[in-house]
Amino acid sequence: MAEQIKLEAMLLTLERYAQEYQTLPQAKEKIQAVQEVLLAYQQQQLPVQPLPELEFSEDFLFEHLDAYPDILELEGTLNDLRQCVIESFGIWHIFSRVWAADLAAYLKQRPTLQVMAGNGVLASQLLNVLATDDFNWHGQDITRPAPWTNVVKIDALAAVQQYYREVEVLLIEWAPDSHEVDYEILRFLRSVKWAGELIVVGEKRGATNSKKFWEQAKLEKIGQLNLHHQPFDFIHDQVYRVR
Repeated sequence: MAEQIKLEAMLLTLERYAQEYQTLPQAKEKIQAVQEVLLAYQQQQLPVQPLPELEFSEDFLFEHLDAYPDILELEGTLNDLRQCVIESFGIWHIFSRVWAADLAAYLKQRPTLQVMAGNGVLASQLLNVLATDDFNWHGQDITRPAPWTNVVKIDALAAVQQYYREVEVLLIEWAPDSHEVDYEILRFLRSVKWAGELIVVGEKRGATNSKKFWEQAKLEKIGQLNLHHQPFDFIHDQVYRVR
């Protein structure tokens, strides 16, 4: 399949770069981190540590361009990581075991509903979480559902309306920006005066969630959940409590 061919090609390219840049620690660290992500996902596991920033500074590039004429191509390959992961595994949000452990500790096994859970990667790392998704992203970016855990097939708003009385936490992780179901969920929760906690992982007014949601949501960053949740590319997603 095309996605498997792309994955194998990227792994081969990274291995070649790993050999070429083994004496340049700043590059070697980034290459190894990207390799770890891809190899972990092949085993339906998470990388242990958060990714470092994958871009090089302009000064660093200028300093090493003569010795490494293909360093710009290396940077381009590293920055292809997210798209490769989307197409190969149907995963948009890349996070580590360390951050997943932070989230698990924060939730304290409170009954949690996750909507728009995709392949259930995050839910597979947590206890007492009901993961739901309608899988309408099937075929987008060549992706196809391959859940890591049980994911109930149901529309996000319908899931909230059905289960909100049974849970203490609602988790929305990397909701798409192509519709306003996140805003509809927020409006519904306010209408029923839901007393639970709404946690959203996304990029404010950026790659995730609808414009209307970000306009209406009252946001508070959750410090302990952003400690190991750092941007590694041009998308600066963070973890928020929403009122």
